Amino acid sequence: MGRHRAFPNLCGWLCLIWASAWAGAAEPITTVQANGMVEWSVVSKRDHLDPFNEVQLNFVVAAPDHQTLRIPGFWAGGRNWRGRYSSATLGVHRFRTECSDPSDAGLHGAEGAVEVTPYRGDHPLFLHGGLRIAADRRHFACQDGTPFFWLGDTWWMGLCARLKWPEDFQTLAADRKAKGFNVIQIVAGLYPDMPAFDERGANEAGFPWEQDYRWIRPEYFDAADRRIFYLVEQGFVPCVVGAWGYHLPWLGADKMKQHWRYLIARWGALPVVWCAAGEGTMPFYLSKNAAAESALQKREWTEVIRFIHATDPFHRLVTIHPGSRARDTVTDPRVLDFDMHQSGHGEPAFRHGALALGAYRSEPIMPVISGEARYEALEIGRKLEASDARQAFWAHVICSGCAGHTYGANGIWQVNRRDQAYGASPGGNNWGTTPWDDAMRLPGSSQLAAAKRLLESIPWYKLEPHPEWVAWAGPESGPLSFAAAQWIWFPEGNPREDAPAAKRYFRRVFDIAPDQRLAGAGLRVSCDDRCAVWLNGHALGEHADWRTGREFGELKNLLRAGRNTLAIEGENRPAPVTRNPAGLLCRLEIRFTGGAMMRVDSDDAWRASKTVIDGWQGADFDARDWVAPKLLGAYGCAPWGEMTVDTGVVSPLCAGAGDELRLVYLLEPRAVALNGLRAGTPYRIGWFNPVTGVRQPASQLIADTQGNAVVTPPEDEPHDWAVVIKK
Repeated sequence: MGRHRAFPNLCGWLCLIWASAWAGAAEPITTVQANGMVEWSVVSKRDHLDPFNEVQLNFVVAAPDHQTLRIPGFWAGGRNWRGRYSSATLGVHRFRTECSDPSDAGLHGAEGAVEVTPYRGDHPLFLHGGLRIAADRRHFACQDGTPFFWLGDTWWMGLCARLKWPEDFQTLAADRKAKGFNVIQIVAGLYPDMPAFDERGANEAGFPWEQDYRWIRPEYFDAADRRIFYLVEQGFVPCVVGAWGYHLPWLGADKMKQHWRYLIARWGALPVVWCAAGEGTMPFYLSKNAAAESALQKREWTEVIRFIHATDPFHRLVTIHPGSRARDTVTDPRVLDFDMHQSGHGEPAFRHGALALGAYRSEPIMPVISGEARYEALEIGRKLEASDARQAFWAHVICSGCAGHTYGANGIWQVNRRDQAYGASPGGNNWGTTPWDDAMRLPGSSQLAAAKRLLESIPWYKLEPHPEWVAWAGPESGPLSFAAAQWIWFPEGNPREDAPAAKRYFRRVFDIAPDQRLAGAGLRVSCDDRCAVWLNGHALGEHADWRTGREFGELKNLLRAGRNTLAIEGENRPAPVTRNPAGLLCRLEIRFTGGAMMRVDSDDAWRASKTVIDGWQGADFDARDWVAPKLLGAYGCAPWGEMTVDTGVVSPLCAGAGDELRLVYLLEPRAVALNGLRAGTPYRIGWFNPVTGVRQPASQLIADTQGNAVVTPPEDEPHDWAVVIKK
């Protein structure tokens, strides 16, 4: 006997049954479509003083394929307990409850059944099933083997009341669905960037735990269910982050395992992915014992992950969000199904690629994605732009084997409202005030969505990183020399030894004769610690490693006859040292037809300032109040010495599949030399504009007798480009 009711907004894939607890009663059998969720409910026959801590309930399921599964039940408040189940196996699935208190006849020995029937719709997660690791161990796939490219969005605090239900939540979901996102990373109430029980983290029913961590609060999760269910209904995979890492010492390992058992019982029957913790080894921001707490968190989160695997009967994928690499955040990387990265908000794109490539080449083999890269609109000195998020995507994806990537927009992850900005973190940082609905419309999300569409138009799941298959073409293939360039800085004290941690600004005006015809131009720049560069008002990019410098090529289209201006913002960042030197070094090399060359080096012909106003990067700016910089010494002088050449700074990036397919990404619009193609074979080449998402008409390319070829990006726009080369 039993009653069935469907959840009205989830009809067709979720149903609820009251299980029979009477021996000999008619068995309640209802139907649910394959991969849909059924909920069983049982009621205790008596009161328990502390049901959450004193009682443990399992629904033991006998599946038609002869498997036996132990489905954890969850306390739903009062005397009510529930279990949730899903399966792709057709036929009748029968269960019997097992309770840690066998004397409670309402919870122990209840029986029921559900019949799983074929799925009849087009919802991708029910048609193909939830996520698993693909056979090559490099990519994701659905349960039926359908390839899945992970394009995630970051909603860390998306379960809090500040993202109002239903209007705000559904508006954001609709935008992300329309763009093609398919994963939402969301924290289960124990949030980052705040202390425990901060009001900013409450949802419509309060907090997930009582404030003394005595027991979990089902009413919080009843409200959270609406949001998690809605994400699944809209086709998203919820990547559920159980807690931010520093909550573990507050709860203790046993309570954290209880927390995770509850999450598995609530949401494990859905097509979710588990992320054990965010920044797993990071102690609380104001910790007085950071090293010991970090070591403890590494050990205990590893044990929690083992517990998740042992408890989850649905075997959902498990990872952990790291400070850098997930595999380094646990004591044994074999507990992870995939390697999630935090690849660096302030790191240049090539470093995202280097991190990805190192992980791709590591053991054990597993998919590699960046779960936190450069958040668009994040304010860390300067506000990060769409180009930062876009370049981080391409660099990491190509070098990690094209498994996927997670985008983040500042304003969404922490839920800034127009009338209520999130405010400061415990460490005093304020990451910016962009409202979530403005952040939703930032261009980076559309640019990454367009990149996903490009990837899905080719067999992206066959691609492997091959940096050796590409190089810059022509005479610019080697790095520019800094010979004859001088280290310079604003004249204040002796910057070669110590300088204020602050930004300083530099300009150099130079003239090109009208009768000189440009053949090419390149710029190499280094700054201790960071710089951003403009040529004639056009932003070229930035760099933050003085040991290597950064090179910008194919600049001739930004130059003109007459007056030109090179402008650089240099920044000396705070550092834990007694003396903090600062310096800027650069060379602009301009080549003319006929072999003539012009060099613009950093020297005392530049002008420097402590402050700027709008337009300072342009040729027409009046810099008469600026001063000559201080010369600190020629290239090679102390404290900087000779620089290494980091080829990641200037190299194009490539992924490919044998000699049949290439995907090449250029951080700079320069001609690229390809190798490893099939000699004499025609290829189709199609340029993709990562900014607009527009694909150029395809053309033909034929490799030479050595399997080599050169391709040149369109000259109309001086930004990054991608190109697909296939037979």
